[in-house]
Amino acid sequence: MVLKKIGLTGCSGMLGRHLRAALQVAGADVAAVSRSGADGSVAWDLSEWLDMDVLDEFFAGAQAIVHAGAFVQPSGEVDEARMFDANVRACLNLGQWAMSRNLPLLYISGAIVYADPCALLQKESAPLGWSGLGGFYGFSKLLAEDVLMRLRQQGLKLCVLRPTSIYGHGIGADKMVLRFLATAARNEAIELVHPVEDCVDIVHAADVATATMAALRKECWETLNVSSGKPISIIELAEACVAVAGSGCVKIKGKAPANYKASVTYSLDVSRAGERIDWRPCIDVREGLTMLMHEQC
Repeated sequence: MVLKKIGLTGCSGMLGRHLRAALQVAGADVAAVSRSGADGSVAWDLSEWLDMDVLDEFFAGAQAIVHAGAFVQPSGEVDEARMFDANVRACLNLGQWAMSRNLPLLYISGAIVYADPCALLQKESAPLGWSGLGGFYGFSKLLAEDVLMRLRQQGLKLCVLRPTSIYGHGIGADKMVLRFLATAARNEAIELVHPVEDCVDIVHAADVATATMAALRKECWETLNVSSGKPISIIELAEACVAVAGSGCVKIKGKAPANYKASVTYSLDVSRAGERIDWRPCIDVREGLTMLMHEQC
């Protein structure tokens, strides 16, 4: 597919910003949709069901739709009804419309849908289920995938990308990556409490954007894992933030529990993405943190 015009939901979010920029750099027009309608986008609160003709207007002339929009509840009490409508019902709304217009849909899901978040090198065929991670948000992503998979069985051209934990410009101030980086930049100590050897795979939003572009170009209507392939421990992440900031330090309180065995969250096998869309991650943690540091200044 030669990218000429692509519909994009969630364009004002962290990943959406990277997707929009990547599409524009590639010369594609973007039919941008966001909750607020800011920056030249069209406003759509995903919790609201839209008629077919409204979606026709939103995405007029688009060759494909990238659905990156989702409702992530701020800390505090979760509005499960709104989250269900925005994250699950909206997928049915958009999926049915796309299928009726014979338009492909690329959905940004997540590794959070795997039943065992600590299994190593999971392939796309690994069992799905709600592990409890991410609270109701994690459950909503699993339900959204189920809705779209059933539409795929009815003829929807669907690509599902399952990235690990995403970071990059626009990440929430409460997220560990930005908290560590901001603390180090203030020349303060990043204080950790054992266990500090637990690992998580984090992937830069720009890498997820390149995977999205590759899947569209290759017209790959399959399910693909997207990750850095290099899980990083909490202490390694903290030390990397100190190195990138050129200030601060890391302090660890207490002792590691006896007989403790470190775990890895979101370890994914990305070989299928390499085979199907010729994609591999390019941004390592040091580079990603450096980019984030410069973008925050």
